[in-house]
Amino acid sequence: MKTYRRLVCILAFCGPVIGLAQVSSPTKRLESLDLAAQVLAPRENRTAELPADLVDLFNPSRFGAQAATNNAPRASAGSDHEILLKLVEKIRPSGMLMMHGEPLLLFREKKLKVGDTLNIAFEGNDYALVITGIETTSFKISLNHEEITRPIKPVKVP
Repeated sequence: MKTYRRLVCILAFCGPVIGLAQVSSPTKRLESLDLAAQVLAPRENRTAELPADLVDLFNPSRFGAQAATNNAPRASAGSDHEILLKLVEKIRPSGMLMMHGEPLLLFREKKLKVGDTLNIAFEGNDYALVITGIETTSFKISLNHEEITRPIKPVKVP
């Protein structure tokens, strides 16, 4: 019964508002269409009028030699598997945690899940390693198509 009263009240308020909406006149519609045609009309490209010495903010060559060295191809440290073996030695997770049924790999305050990337700088190159699996005592990590499994806590040799 209360729902019926609420519906009647809503219709009583919205009825006059809906009745106020009117269709515009044909002359008003033509003015709107003419304005839209002017706004959407193709315009000529005025970049030829710009000065030749204008600095392009999106061109990294304006940063000089630093950009040239960053874009230069770097020497490869070996195959993906060899690089991955070297990089894995630098990865030291502090533990593993299950949260909402999903395993997380802990790196101090950082929590990474399966599919997250771990960026590592090594010998002047930046590598994006992908975590492909997390178990209770080990984790899998990959670089490109190479994958390796490592224990979470390194084994101490006496």
